[in-house]
Amino acid sequence: MTPRRSGRKAEGIAFVGTLGALSAVTATAIDISIPAHGEVAAEFGLPASAGAALVTAFMLAYGPGQLVWGMLADRFGRRTVMFVSLAGFLVASAVCATTESFAALLIARAVQGMMAGGAPVAARAVARDMGGGLKTANLLAVMTIILGLAPLLAPLVGSGLLVLFDWRSVFWFLLVFGVAAAAATCAFIPETQDPAHRQALSLSRAARNIRFLLGTHDFVFGSALGATSFAGYAAFLAVGAAMAQERFGVSPEGFGPLFAIAAAAFVLGSILVRRMIPRFGLAAALRTGVAIAVAASVPLLITVHMDLGLVAFWAILCLYVSSFGLLMPGSIAQALEPAGAMAGFGASVFGVFTALGGALGAHVSSLPLFETASDGLVWTMGEAGFACLAIHLLACATRPQA
Repeated sequence: MTPRRSGRKAEGIAFVGTLGALSAVTATAIDISIPAHGEVAAEFGLPASAGAALVTAFMLAYGPGQLVWGMLADRFGRRTVMFVSLAGFLVASAVCATTESFAALLIARAVQGMMAGGAPVAARAVARDMGGGLKTANLLAVMTIILGLAPLLAPLVGSGLLVLFDWRSVFWFLLVFGVAAAAATCAFIPETQDPAHRQALSLSRAARNIRFLLGTHDFVFGSALGATSFAGYAAFLAVGAAMAQERFGVSPEGFGPLFAIAAAAFVLGSILVRRMIPRFGLAAALRTGVAIAVAASVPLLITVHMDLGLVAFWAILCLYVSSFGLLMPGSIAQALEPAGAMAGFGASVFGVFTALGGALGAHVSSLPLFETASDGLVWTMGEAGFACLAIHLLACATRPQA
């Protein structure tokens, strides 16, 4: 399927690259701001920990906002949602960059989070519009490779901006990034939704769509696998820096290169699934991702009772992160396979489940029942790996016969 509009075709490097950039809007907006948290808090006379509220405000609006964007993408088309959400993202970025009040900054950051959810949802819907099956899975794998560059590069860009300018430059950069994404969308992304498949906006239809999706084997187990895998990765995001400093004496500055190594492992996992899907199929790719997650979980849990060096420990952790990079595109493709005409809504519901899984993983890993940040990380990540195995085995046992 190669939808056309105004001479644009849904294929080629520019098309795929733009979809990848759109899917990375959220990750870029979060990760680039992390180095600026302390400086933001200092300017407003707040404790350093207050800077973390920039992530909290963003995520609180981003999670539920995906449902709205999914419904709008199915009603008005993918491109409309991309442009509207990016326009709102630009306005919110400008307000963040110019505000003189911390409260106003948090409100603008929440709006930015709400608007940032539209582009990734619409991009995943476009991938499903390509026909489903292996073609969609292959496209999602390439998009995930590009997405993986965000946590690899965004913190470095943020740190570089802080060396040259102040924290406001981070949000000006996001504005420029949003403009570039909108321009690329205009140039390279056609409308892929069939006008005959437009969905009316109504709560009753949304309820019916949710019931339908939750009644399909592929959506339920694809979403469960994606959310569970992300729970383990979110534990790393939540307490990874504290664990590295506490267990191995790594400074906050030294954690940056370690984080980049883990992000590279995510990209490698995405490259692996990109190569596997055309040759062996989606099911084999998912089996491989689950196997790698379990292979990392076993030694991770063992490290609770042994003194392992930083290199060995980080290698095991990166093994799990690579499994997340492999499982994420595959689980999205599996979940969206039955979505069909409601691909936008399906992508948004998948996004909400994944966000909930991430929130659960981050919360569990930081619970006071763990004596150290290291314990919280390895137990949460290790259990997530085995939970992925349980979900996969249950999915295989309950799959309807063709």
